[in-house]
Amino acid sequence: MRRLFLTVLGTAALTSAACAASDGIGQMGVFYANVGWIGGAAASTAGDEIVANQNAFEDAQVYDLDGTEEWVIANTGDGDIDCLVMFGYTPETIYEPGNGDADDSPLEAFIDDGNFVMNSADYIFYVTAGGGTNGENGVKTVMDASFDLWTDGNLAEPTADGAKYTPSLDAFTSNRSFKLPQVDADPAWDAEAIFGEGPAGADPVVLHNNETGGRVGIWMQVSNDALNRGEVAVEIFNNWVPTVISTSVEPAGKATTTWGELKGF
Repeated sequence: MRRLFLTVLGTAALTSAACAASDGIGQMGVFYANVGWIGGAAASTAGDEIVANQNAFEDAQVYDLDGTEEWVIANTGDGDIDCLVMFGYTPETIYEPGNGDADDSPLEAFIDDGNFVMNSADYIFYVTAGGGTNGENGVKTVMDASFDLWTDGNLAEPTADGAKYTPSLDAFTSNRSFKLPQVDADPAWDAEAIFGEGPAGADPVVLHNNETGGRVGIWMQVSNDALNRGEVAVEIFNNWVPTVISTSVEPAGKATTTWGELKGF
């Protein structure tokens, strides 16, 4: 049976000793100085649209390679849930190309701290300095999972959650989707929200780690500059994120009201 969880941080997620305590929604960093499987203009347009229009996170800014490293480190262990947005390229400043710093990278520490990474265009964690240096082992290493995202020609159509939270999402071909049977078989990861799904997998989708509280999501992983990436991402952040991330968590780990409850989602 497929596992779909809408976890309110501070309840189930915080019962694990490994899960970071959170004061709620934090900041967003957007990286498009380097990209994969998308034109630079398309990525910057989408990234700037996200920065300008998202209202879930307290602050959103665009960072270069060095700035992304500084931002990721500064927002690890700060008690908030922060979000890093990438466009098919994993900055080498936060993850050594070729998976050289497995289990000891700023990127993995950021996710394991209960933060959120979203990627569009090329295969998540695959491309970095030197091209496809991380390869398919990038996602396996960063997520400590056996996932692969080879789903060429997967026609992803909006799900019920897609219609609810991302009304601008239309059917599209996703060539790098998360395969839900693989996710279901992994004891640590759950498909928390599936916005689009096809015969071969889900995209857009957000996975949640039930041990650390971290989230990894993808949207529109395909080489197609005509897609409305910025619009869909903004809807995910503004309409869905507030339903699962609480505004604050008391020291004893008792969950307070989520923005989603206040907004009526």
